[in-house]
Amino acid sequence: MSMQSDLRNPELGYFDEGLDLTSATIYAGLNLPFGEARDLPSVAHRSKVFLELENEKIWTREWIAVGLSQQIPNAGDLLPLTIGFHGIHVQRNFDGSLSARLNRHQHGGCRFVPEQCRTGNQTKCTINSCNYTRDSDIIFATENGEPTDAMYKFIGLVPERLISVKCDTWGPFIFVNLDPESAPLSETIDSFGNRIGNIFDQEWFLLKKKWIDFSSNWKSVGASLVANIAKGQTDTKIEDDIKGSQLQFRNFMPNHECGSIESDGSDSLSLDSGKVLWLFPNLIMVTKFNIVAVALMQSTGPSRCLVRSFILQRDVEIKSEADDWFNYLFSTKIIAEQMHQELLNWGTSSQPDTNSEMLPIQKDYNKYLLNRFLSKRLTENHKYYWNAPIMDAAMTMRR
Repeated sequence: MSMQSDLRNPELGYFDEGLDLTSATIYAGLNLPFGEARDLPSVAHRSKVFLELENEKIWTREWIAVGLSQQIPNAGDLLPLTIGFHGIHVQRNFDGSLSARLNRHQHGGCRFVPEQCRTGNQTKCTINSCNYTRDSDIIFATENGEPTDAMYKFIGLVPERLISVKCDTWGPFIFVNLDPESAPLSETIDSFGNRIGNIFDQEWFLLKKKWIDFSSNWKSVGASLVANIAKGQTDTKIEDDIKGSQLQFRNFMPNHECGSIESDGSDSLSLDSGKVLWLFPNLIMVTKFNIVAVALMQSTGPSRCLVRSFILQRDVEIKSEADDWFNYLFSTKIIAEQMHQELLNWGTSSQPDTNSEMLPIQKDYNKYLLNRFLSKRLTENHKYYWNAPIMDAAMTMRR
């Protein structure tokens, strides 16, 4: 095993399967006109090194939707989440504002990951919010807003001493950004917010939530989910009619080119003048007059994604439509996992009729936009705020 293939030091680069994963050359085919553009290299769906690259270039640089304000309504309530390899939490303050910090126990930010944790299986560990164990759900404070014992591993005894993380809200959504020099959230979603008007001016109530695990890369999950809802069907065939796809999905790019997608389909989720929207990288929502259905994607491995799904309502009964939303998610699970498996095997002996150097034409417009977004972000240069130790290459050989 190459020493470079398992480093967590970005100054030395990201290499796997003979490719420099930060080189613009390997993404050049993604930026051709729709109908000519190729898909991402297959390494993007199976490589642990690519997962680390996404952590550095996407999850620690973008505004990431981590949850809903309705989840932590009271002072002291805490929402834990792992973003990339970083364990963070968001907590409600006594004045109603929110504070986001890196966890006191930064197990999710390990630079040297214990061998037993690399299997992805649950280990006997006191940390219940890291990239190698399942994040815990919301931890509620006591009635007077005081922390509970379960919060100690996140906030310690003096939360004010922990490293702060940028935190902001838009409508019911809580966003965080780990990059100290990131642009404000308002610049990221300016055009996106204008598209849905004043839908969040009124109060929304959290009706239902569900966590769904996908055995698929997050990129395939997002593309499958948007396409499945927008088409109002559950088949797995990729649309061949390019013109039809262009009519179905209209691209608009907010100020700093963070992509999103919109469809005006009236046949999905009983949508009457409803819309399905995707704010890259991880927020997908369906909006209509009295319902907002939400899917927040969390990348938990090269072939694993956790979708936190929610139904928000105003003051009407929409229980049946909530069930429709979760049914769509479960039908998408089959589609996403099939798509991921095909991309995983492209150019390998499992699919001898494919060529790793001749990637398939991307015929799905929403995936095309995502690929363009990724190609731009993955090739950008950034200032680094830490210098991780080099892992002993011999350790990776001990199996």
